[in-house]
Amino acid sequence: MVVATGPFQVPYVPPAAQRLDGPVTQLHSAGYRNPQALPPGPALVVGGGNSGFQIAGELAASRQVDLSIATKAPRLPQRLAGQDLFWWLTRLGLMRVTVDSRLGRRMSSREFVIGGSRRSLRGAGVRFRPGVAAADGRTVRFTDGTSLDAEVVIWATGYRSDDSWIHSPGVTQDRQVIHRRGVTDVPGLYFAGLPWQHTRGSALLGSVSEDAGYVAGRIAARHQIDERISGDWSRGEQVEPQRF
Repeated sequence: MVVATGPFQVPYVPPAAQRLDGPVTQLHSAGYRNPQALPPGPALVVGGGNSGFQIAGELAASRQVDLSIATKAPRLPQRLAGQDLFWWLTRLGLMRVTVDSRLGRRMSSREFVIGGSRRSLRGAGVRFRPGVAAADGRTVRFTDGTSLDAEVVIWATGYRSDDSWIHSPGVTQDRQVIHRRGVTDVPGLYFAGLPWQHTRGSALLGSVSEDAGYVAGRIAARHQIDERISGDWSRGEQVEPQRF
């Protein structure tokens, strides 16, 4: 079996959301459609990734918006010298950098946000806040001790993987799949599309084919071994098992 469900399956909402009163409109960015779908009034957007910046910019055209960012990840421009950033990453070979290389280890340990501009959001009237520390009633408290009475809160706080439906021990550790380029220690269980499964592009549609081809080759090799073992057993011979 090949698990190709991707790494972003379950919308993540911080525990602080449960402390807000019912009258406060809350939704995850996965459920956001447009400003008209929200009740009027100021909005708090929580999350400094692409979704947080884009939603805050869209809402700022019609209401007051506060954007809460817990961690300031490095930002890269969407376009550079007239070309999309991924054009440059592909041309420079950075999409094929492997996770076990020195550069790959450095790249995989840091998160980057592509696109979005603090300057443009400030120009649109967006107020920046630090990360959310707690919430109670209608009040959201931030890590710098300030607070805000919320009417609409959009949690642009990302997603989590959910492999709980795989009931084989040893598949995950600390919510991370244990594998070697998509091949697990569970016979017959493989993954495709994981972040940094082998390269920077492993979780992207434009680059997943290389990993898929590798996994398919390992599956084919395992089937050949299984067929040979089955034939040898039918003749009464014993064959040392191999793991794939």
